[in-house]
Amino acid sequence: MSERVYARFLLFMNAVDDDLLEEALVIPKRLKAYWKGLAAVAACLCVVLGAMLWQSRIPGTPENIITVEDLAGYGYKLPIPADVQNVIYDLLSSQSETPIAQAKFDRGGHTVTLRAWRTEEPQDIFGGDEAWTDQMDWNADGTALTLRSNAQTAQVSWHADQTQWSVRSDMTPADLLNTVNDIFSVLGHQLTHAPEGAQDIHYNAFYLDELAVGETTFTLDGVTCTYRIAPTYDTSADFADISGVEGDFAHRTEAEVGWCPARLAWNDDSAGKIAWFDVVPGQLYSLSVDAGASQEGLLDLANQLFLPAQGEEP
Repeated sequence: MSERVYARFLLFMNAVDDDLLEEALVIPKRLKAYWKGLAAVAACLCVVLGAMLWQSRIPGTPENIITVEDLAGYGYKLPIPADVQNVIYDLLSSQSETPIAQAKFDRGGHTVTLRAWRTEEPQDIFGGDEAWTDQMDWNADGTALTLRSNAQTAQVSWHADQTQWSVRSDMTPADLLNTVNDIFSVLGHQLTHAPEGAQDIHYNAFYLDELAVGETTFTLDGVTCTYRIAPTYDTSADFADISGVEGDFAHRTEAEVGWCPARLAWNDDSAGKIAWFDVVPGQLYSLSVDAGASQEGLLDLANQLFLPAQGEEP
């Protein structure tokens, strides 16, 4: 820079009022507000992004799949039958601090959802999103069960050991009960009762003459057997026959199964039935076979199957 130009520059700078320079250095309030607004927006974005990152770590998302160990941390061990596929676990929020444990799995071409919730009282843990057309309640091995169903869905629920259990699927009610039977076995309980050596064991529940009947079918030594139980309020001596087996029989007699009165009917080495009644809890029983019937054989098998509801002879 030449001396002449430098001199003109100094002259120009000295000509500027000091107050104007100070004013120029002050950031306008509107500009301050603008930058403050941008800072607030940036802070909100940070919060949202942080929440999204945190949500991605919540159990049940792909980044953090629920495991058996996660369920165990809440005291759950879900009873999954051995022959299922594609098991997916989850933890769902509940009305208490304890979440609902869930397992979804495939069985026989159907999706099954099993839920468990640790609670002292029976609860509906699937919610009221289904319109049921049928419902029945009955007792099996000391456990009260409820079966609800409609044309698309079936659900079985029970409360035991301070845990509410519910199983739902698009299976038929009978097929779902077979799955529930296997779940009971994993839990160490019995939904069905069949003698040692029995095969093709299946469980079902239905209404018969307004009685809620629990039914176990099985084969034993090539013979198809059907064992039924139903609670009743009718304690008369003329107790109902819930076997559903009708026809002409060559032999009929009366006997006892344990301490319970029983009625037998059979054809030699052919079909036969025995029905008996335990008056103390008000429980009806029946056993029918499609072959090989005899008085001795019917009584022996009935005594094997009979598990008194009260636990001991009155």
